[in-house]
Amino acid sequence: MKPTDAESKPNPNQSNSRITLEAIISVGVVGWLAIGIVLMGLGIW
Repeated sequence: MKPTDAESKPNPNQSNSRITLEAIISVGVVGWLAIGIVLMGLGIW
């Protein structure tokens, strides 16, 4: 994978915000999958 500008040029502000954004997206996707599995298991969804 090609390094992006944020990776090639260390900038703590950009790096932290990028990691935080990816973490929020990952937690959201995994959360929706978990909620879907639970609701399907209970027969609600």
